[in-house]
Amino acid sequence: MESAKFMRHLLARRLVAVLVCCTLGVAPMGRGLATETLPTLGDPSSDELSPTAERKLGEDIMRQAREADDIFEDPESTEYLNQFGLNLILHAPPSPQPFEFFLVLDRDINAFALPGGYIGVNTGLIIATESESELASVLSHEMGHVIQRHIARGMDREAQTGPIALAAMLLGILAAAKARQADAGEAAMTMGEGFAISDQLAFSRDAEREADRVGFQILHDSGFDVAGMATFFERLQKATAIYENGAPEWLRDHPVTSERIADIQNRIRVTHYRQRADSPDFQLIRSRLKVLQNITAQGLRDTQVAFEDQLAHGNYASEVAIRYGLAVAMLRQENLTGAQQQLERIQKLAPKPDPVIANFQIQLKRAQKDLPAALAAAKLACEEFPQSRSLAWQYGQVLQEMGRNDEAIAFLRDQLLLYHSEAPLYGLLAKSYIASGQPMLEHEALAEEYYLRGGVQAAIEQLNLAHKEGGSDFYELSQIDARLTQLKAEWADIQKQRKDGKRAS
Repeated sequence: MESAKFMRHLLARRLVAVLVCCTLGVAPMGRGLATETLPTLGDPSSDELSPTAERKLGEDIMRQAREADDIFEDPESTEYLNQFGLNLILHAPPSPQPFEFFLVLDRDINAFALPGGYIGVNTGLIIATESESELASVLSHEMGHVIQRHIARGMDREAQTGPIALAAMLLGILAAAKARQADAGEAAMTMGEGFAISDQLAFSRDAEREADRVGFQILHDSGFDVAGMATFFERLQKATAIYENGAPEWLRDHPVTSERIADIQNRIRVTHYRQRADSPDFQLIRSRLKVLQNITAQGLRDTQVAFEDQLAHGNYASEVAIRYGLAVAMLRQENLTGAQQQLERIQKLAPKPDPVIANFQIQLKRAQKDLPAALAAAKLACEEFPQSRSLAWQYGQVLQEMGRNDEAIAFLRDQLLLYHSEAPLYGLLAKSYIASGQPMLEHEALAEEYYLRGGVQAAIEQLNLAHKEGGSDFYELSQIDARLTQLKAEWADIQKQRKDGKRAS
């Protein structure tokens, strides 16, 4: 079988196999990685990949994905996802890895765990879930794979080729999702063909059932409706029924059917019924992502028409969310009058202030060139929601657009004392430094932004430029030199790992 066809066949099998990797209809093949391929539980003492090595591998995958711009960084959506995930983390069993959630701009209904506790969530998954309990069931399932170390133990069976093959494959999958065409990811994915996949698939049922059980407990302890997990299973089962006639064997005999559903339903029967209302932001973010997934002019028009049709027929769970989605679609089409009208209706309907709506108000005022109103709205919103990262970024941007760079610098530096790992803040800070005639500090800030986005080599180049601008300031030059030494050592280590990995493959 040709390599590209083999990889597409394999990835399609994974999409259907795992809890979160089926679509509700016919899904395009070749996108998304299901963790069900990383099976055996085994003895932790025999792990080939230690927790430290696993984290380093995950960091390298994420670094390359960020550098290639394969991770979707919509501030409002990312903030919601991580706040939502934090509730699950606080009620999860001890994990060998810290958790970090990130978004992938892809319509396919998928989520996947990477080495080191990184959990990717497709935008299509959030849109397809019908309640926060369903979304929580997906994320907690993936957390179960991390907690049980399925990835590391799967690599134990392929000690020589596992890490480099998995890294290559995952990066190829992310690239394919971003590019929306199979050829975009084939080159990277075929690098991982040495991975003995057929051997791993033999253990997939045990790994999936274990992730189900751990995920169920997290779901329950976090206060969600555990029936959401069974509902999601049943929807997947119905979706796969369309393949019954003439379906490939890898789909017909896959275990994601009655056995796993029955297991979850048995657990539900012995738990107390718990109804949990969705947060307003769940519906708002779903509407937002429906717009952001449509990058063409026609797609935006179609999305707007769909929202208008829902309003006309009263077919919605939240009128505020539908009007918000309509307003976002109008703003992206530069229909500022229509967006303003929808915002006014939203503000009358919304029972209390909301950071997502506040963000939109600021964005709209900026688009209308009403910067004083944008600044007033941003200041008020930051006071109401001081922990909102997306609002902090907006406030910094408005200050810059008004030419108040000294205030922007002071504000952003204060923010970075609390949130020192946020790349957008460093990017904004760099803009204010250059606007205020401080090129050395601009290059230092850019270096940190590039580093956090995965560009270690680019960060080194920026620090070299900062050193040239440093003049005779001994203190600043010493700081730059120390950071340069640190990043050069890290870059050398990255190069060595990649070189060793290529030799092993």
